[in-house]
Amino acid sequence: MRKILIMLAMGLIGVHCAFAQDEDVQDPQATLWNFVSVPEADASAIATDSRWITDSKSRFCFTPALTDEAATASGQELTITAGLRFTVPANPEGNLRFGGETKSMWLGDKCTMIIPDCKKGKWVKVEYMTSKSSVTRTPVVTNLVTPLPSTSGKTHVTALSEIAEDGAVEITIPGGMYFYSLAVGDKLALDNSGGGSTSPDNPDNPKDETHAFDITQDFSLLHTNIFGNGPKIYVAPDGLDTNDGASPETPLKSIQLAVDKAVEPGTTIILAPGEYRPTARINIDNRNGTHDNYNSMVCLDGRAVINCDHPVHGHSNNPYQGVRLTSSYWYFYHIDITNASDNGMLIERNKPTGGSSSDIAKATDQGHDNIIEACHFYKNGDTGLQMKNMAEYNYVINCDSYLNCDEGEGDADGFAPKISVGTGNYFFGCRAYLNSDDGWDVFYKKDGAFGDNQTIIIDNCISYKNGFLDENTVAPSGNGNGFKCGSDQGAMNVYMNRCLAVCNKAKGFDQNHNSGDIIMNNCTGMTLTSIGTKAYSYRIYEAINTAAGHKVELTNCIAINDNDLKDKRSSSGVTKPTEHGKQGDYGRFEVDETLAGLTVSNCEFHKASPELFESLDHTQLIAPRDADDNLPEMTFAHIKKGATAKGYNNSTLTAAALIDTGKAVDATEYLGLPVPAIEYLGAAPDLGAYETTPDTGTAIGQAVVDQAPTGRSRAIITASGKLVIKADGGALYNTAGQQMK
Repeated sequence: MRKILIMLAMGLIGVHCAFAQDEDVQDPQATLWNFVSVPEADASAIATDSRWITDSKSRFCFTPALTDEAATASGQELTITAGLRFTVPANPEGNLRFGGETKSMWLGDKCTMIIPDCKKGKWVKVEYMTSKSSVTRTPVVTNLVTPLPSTSGKTHVTALSEIAEDGAVEITIPGGMYFYSLAVGDKLALDNSGGGSTSPDNPDNPKDETHAFDITQDFSLLHTNIFGNGPKIYVAPDGLDTNDGASPETPLKSIQLAVDKAVEPGTTIILAPGEYRPTARINIDNRNGTHDNYNSMVCLDGRAVINCDHPVHGHSNNPYQGVRLTSSYWYFYHIDITNASDNGMLIERNKPTGGSSSDIAKATDQGHDNIIEACHFYKNGDTGLQMKNMAEYNYVINCDSYLNCDEGEGDADGFAPKISVGTGNYFFGCRAYLNSDDGWDVFYKKDGAFGDNQTIIIDNCISYKNGFLDENTVAPSGNGNGFKCGSDQGAMNVYMNRCLAVCNKAKGFDQNHNSGDIIMNNCTGMTLTSIGTKAYSYRIYEAINTAAGHKVELTNCIAINDNDLKDKRSSSGVTKPTEHGKQGDYGRFEVDETLAGLTVSNCEFHKASPELFESLDHTQLIAPRDADDNLPEMTFAHIKKGATAKGYNNSTLTAAALIDTGKAVDATEYLGLPVPAIEYLGAAPDLGAYETTPDTGTAIGQAVVDQAPTGRSRAIITASGKLVIKADGGALYNTAGQQMK
């Protein structure tokens, strides 16, 4: 069975050259202006022009008046507003401002922005917000069919209106207003541009809400190979949007256009390998598959890289995600998403314009049962992959999220099922590393009026050196937790099997005030004092909200620490018997076994000496995945049979104490969700994340067997015990049993 690769797409409004043609949409076209960042050429020209000043927010401010004129500096028209004209009163503080902390174009009272030479039947799209959250203002327009809506300054407004007649369009504002983007062109092109756009309406969009995927039964989980039985659409980096997209020889160029054509369940979008550079966020909206007929976006050979190349933009209220998925039953595979200024990918239910949290709660057909497999999210301006607004029952398999960093170098996670996320989201075989904030962030937030008590499952995952900008540079303001398990604003239930947290800036496994369940089976934590004086491998030290029926259970877990482990003293000098560490190489851990509601079973927090393990070479953690996208084979944190070490007070520590000494963890239904068992090879589970191969019996790994006529097959037992049968050289089939070409 060949593997299926899926490709996600992303985009932006404009580029650093503000007056730009949309390269991904050849017919129709749009002219785009991006006001969120000032090009270097403009900044250089402004610096030598006395008419411009810089204010306390680091904005460039133009102080003279303009009367139906272009904005200029040092005798040349600014590229950020090339082709636009302005009428603004003189103001010693400036009525026309760019850049700085607000990352926008600001116009003052009674200013007018003029778009000359417009054509009847084209459309104008503009994104704006008032500069005072307590004031509602309405732009006044000329030569548009419909007026622009009012804004209160609390959220960005993205408005679209048709041009009434040939000639100039004018937008006049009664008071100060921020403008983020502007576009003029055909309606389809504008629907495909900008952060706030959505796919065109699809009146036949299915409303299937069946949760049919069972991770304890679907052994094909690691190689899902999902194709629907609908039409196929082809896309290529060198395609043309004047093509029909019906064959590899006539591919489209625009991924968004292919998505817009996917109106029938079971549609497969097949992308050629290579780099895609869309000019707008990819929106997958009103495009549901069904539980037995998924939509797919795949790259059949090689790998697809979606390079957003967004301008730097503060991620608060930032619409510049790479991909925004509000539909359900989509399958993605082998996608690199990079350089989005917000999330690489965001999965959520849609909030309609002017809507509320109750509208999101009612949209039960959206944002669920999507499968994201073998995708990479890196160098994005916020979280690599985030889920919020009741996104539920989504499956993230064998994905990596790394080097994501926001403009403040401290608030970008690897994976973030948080804030208002729904239940049943599942991660398997994923890695989060070198993100400026956390690896996994499950921070629940009361804002949004959604219920807490949601459940996240994290299986066989690695969180390494989060809170870093690279291998050696600590992020200045990131929290730096490996697995952040919640917040003090409600209960989140986090279930972890065979997870590994290594050398994160702050805490590997962090309770973070969560009053919900934290279930950890066969996890391993390690950190170093060189990371920081307050670096912990585990920190679970707060009373559990037993009145609400929640619990914390740690089974078969270990912390790797110095041999002669001693009690650690707090900064006040008071001994904390529950907190341990040593002024040596390895950092602290704190698991307060006296807490009500906490159960610790067969865990070795005091005796897991580094000398009892095959290797602690960190480079193995981020080595390339194997040909089947599984985590790399490694010896890191594998118990070394026969090893011994000296412990505290000259006690003897043995590897034998960690092998076959665990407690069996059976498959279960946890809060309505099926969870697989912890499989093991000897008489009982070993402690920690990895099983040690016994002297006799079947090893975890791959066994090649003969299978005629299709060639070899491999029986793969994963580290969490799943059995996967993979055949090489076989054909691909869709869910209807039809062979894919």
